[in-house]
Amino acid sequence: MERPAPPRKRYLLCSHCDPPTYFPDLQQLSTHLTTKHGARQNFSCGQCRRLFIHKTSVIRHITEKHINQEEEGSDNEEEQRLGGPSASSPPSPTPSTSLSTSCVASEEEDGEGNTFAGGNENETPKDIVTEAAMFLLKLRSSGNMTNTSVLHIQNYVRELLVNVLKNVRQNTEEFLTNCGVSYAEAAEFLSGPTFHMDDPFANMKTVDDQLTFFCEKFGLVISEEKMLSSRIENRFDRGLRRFLPTRVLETFQSISLIDSLSFIVRNPYLRSLIFSEKASDDGVYRSYLDGSDFKNNTFLQRYPNAIRIILYYDDLEIASALGSKDVIHKLGCFYFAIQNFPPEESTLISSIFLLALAYAEDLKKPGAFAKVLTPFIADLERLCSDEGVEIDLPDGNKFILRACLVTVCADALAAHALLGLLSPSADKFCRLCLVTKTDIKNDSTCIGLLRTVELHKQHVKDVLEGRAQPKQYGVKEESPLVKVMKVPHDSTFDAFHDLVGIIQMVLKLALYEYICVRKLFTTADFNSNLNMFVFGSPDTKNKPSPSFMYSKLCGSGHTLKQSGSQTFCLLRIFPFVIRGVEEGDEILELVFLLQDIVKIILSPEVSEQHILQLENLVRQHNNLFHQLFVNPNLDIPDVGNENDDNDNEDEDGEDHEEDVDDPVGDNTNEERQEGGRRRIIRRRKKLKKGINKLHHLLHYADQMREKGPVGRLWTAKFEARHRIFRKHSAVQSNFKNPPKTMAKMFQLSTLGSVLSRTGCRTPVFSGHEERVPINNSPYYEHLLRNGFTENDSIITSKCVELCGIEYGVGLFVQLKDNTSILPSFAIIIDVIHSLEKPENVFLAVSKCTNYGLSRRYNSYHISNEFDLETTIVGLKDLASHRVIAPWTPVEDSDVNLYLYPRFV
Repeated sequence: MERPAPPRKRYLLCSHCDPPTYFPDLQQLSTHLTTKHGARQNFSCGQCRRLFIHKTSVIRHITEKHINQEEEGSDNEEEQRLGGPSASSPPSPTPSTSLSTSCVASEEEDGEGNTFAGGNENETPKDIVTEAAMFLLKLRSSGNMTNTSVLHIQNYVRELLVNVLKNVRQNTEEFLTNCGVSYAEAAEFLSGPTFHMDDPFANMKTVDDQLTFFCEKFGLVISEEKMLSSRIENRFDRGLRRFLPTRVLETFQSISLIDSLSFIVRNPYLRSLIFSEKASDDGVYRSYLDGSDFKNNTFLQRYPNAIRIILYYDDLEIASALGSKDVIHKLGCFYFAIQNFPPEESTLISSIFLLALAYAEDLKKPGAFAKVLTPFIADLERLCSDEGVEIDLPDGNKFILRACLVTVCADALAAHALLGLLSPSADKFCRLCLVTKTDIKNDSTCIGLLRTVELHKQHVKDVLEGRAQPKQYGVKEESPLVKVMKVPHDSTFDAFHDLVGIIQMVLKLALYEYICVRKLFTTADFNSNLNMFVFGSPDTKNKPSPSFMYSKLCGSGHTLKQSGSQTFCLLRIFPFVIRGVEEGDEILELVFLLQDIVKIILSPEVSEQHILQLENLVRQHNNLFHQLFVNPNLDIPDVGNENDDNDNEDEDGEDHEEDVDDPVGDNTNEERQEGGRRRIIRRRKKLKKGINKLHHLLHYADQMREKGPVGRLWTAKFEARHRIFRKHSAVQSNFKNPPKTMAKMFQLSTLGSVLSRTGCRTPVFSGHEERVPINNSPYYEHLLRNGFTENDSIITSKCVELCGIEYGVGLFVQLKDNTSILPSFAIIIDVIHSLEKPENVFLAVSKCTNYGLSRRYNSYHISNEFDLETTIVGLKDLASHRVIAPWTPVEDSDVNLYLYPRFV
């Protein structure tokens, strides 16, 4: 009987060495690749010549394809017995194998999503010109590079591609020669199209060429320059060497609404989102479809899937505020957003699109708004018709495009300008009713006669015909939007600026009372408490600045020099960072009322019960505020105008009482006078009246019933869209025609974002990840009940970020629980997702005991001991998608945990 041949020695080849080097085991090969070739951009398998991006990928490939398969008997045993070639011995290259498809690099994806450098045999090769265009588009849409920088990079990449292709030809020629291929066959193979490439940037050498290519290839919508007016300026004539009167054209950039919507709906994913919207069937207000305005809109009742447009206008300063161009280059920006998108898509700033761009100074002239909005109104009249606008989709089908304007979002100054009203400093300051400032002095909950559509038209007619003065009705002209919307009914109050202004005013008055009047603590103590307070990861980027000063609290004005996000964070943590305030304090109760109001207004979904609760809370808050801080009998003249852009309500007079000597010592240096060491005692501040924003709160309940949750209509996301303009202006420093330059930059950014949106966003996992079969998971039974099978595998991690929300171990979530009056909370133990579908994220949570709402902190007091039993919940099963960090008061010596949900 013939004895079986002993197993042959396995050799692994490193093809990067010249000449090739062989290694007896995988460990030596891995060490060699790290030490000798660690700086390479890609790695090649020496056994099959397949290319990989990472060294770990090629090592895993060799293990699975060339070692494990051989041990499992994948090789031909008969060939091994006869001493034939195998993958475990040094290869003997032959001409037949050298020209096979194994010599051509392929592209595939491993289990971890790493993309290899080649291409799959069944995958259609990508057009190199299209890829080059996408490369340029990404550079230009970022807003971080000048045109010169992009052109330099373009030239460098062109040279790099030529050198890479030349290097590939040389290496391939050497490889074919070593494999014994004849010179004629090698020359014929190298002369094919694989090793010859035309310049991919040939048709995109200049900026204009690139824009033309983007328009033809990707559907870029270019802005159009339109005439606004003209003026006479003294311009320097270089020939005559003197200044001469010159006619200067005033223009603006306009972007077609029909072209923009056509480009958006041609994206299959975005088009599917528009048609996926559904109204609530349980009476809860979740979107515009649940409000009365949708039910009373005859056009939307005929075409419920028509695109609903939100118009926004605001001024933007693109130059430095300390420079010489801070006024002349202030831009007026007109945006629009699509309300049909779901919340997770509409909250993206890339879902805000540019409509027009003009100089803010030019818009102050009479009739300027009407001229700028004329193209927009003309497009809307076509879209808001039964015929609509027919467009061609990429798949060859026809699509009828219909749209209508449903609301206008803007701060107070911009909204009054768009609607043809006097400024907010007028006596009749409210855009929805005819209340006066005298009325709100005497009654904090007063609502005047509502401005109905018919009444407003009559007021405009009376003012234009001279039968009434503008101040009589607070109206100065007819709004250009009267043709496409119900003015002023369809306008929405700005929840962002309204709430930020009220919060800063209330907190400043509260700090003045606690620090300057009662002397419970000092500004240094308060700043120290802010520094020591543990905010948690959800509020890491929203920490208030610990820069409070005694002189600022005693000064005029109602601002705290904090950003909007810092202001909302300060309101939430305020009870936790103040010391010495007893439970039931009347000023602290005012803060709690404001906290509850903010929760309801910013909630993504509200019920009728919540709206009724909001009406009651606003009345209590305004009455208590006027009781504590307002004295209409003060003889203080009104000064200044309300400016909603920076939340400066200097029109509110304050009662600055004289200082008297205080025999009690105080260690606050800011209170010391230069002439001596007088100690100051102060009394509670009194205002002559409240501010306009307090009255605005009275209308929010009705606006929720009409338009759904108003938190989805606030202007914070629109103001975030200004960032690309500020970034690009700082990089380009081009002030010759900023509207034209900025519009072009914005449209490139929009093009890149729309082309990249092809499906749901993939979650981003961080921390240590562990792959576990379900059979070995401690959550085996729970996972089976959530749709997993016994053959599936899961991956556990410590943190995942999805739609901008970070779910991490140690944070809390609110569970749906209809059996308890109190909300149900649980702590995250593990983050789990499916290996096959990473978007299916589950949380392993442990429930905690809720002791109820604390009257001192207006937060839920929970136990610091948790259940041993673990539950698996999906993100869709949570009562709120917001995670909550546990907070501990700075004056609490015990470890007491409190949770503050952001929404109701």
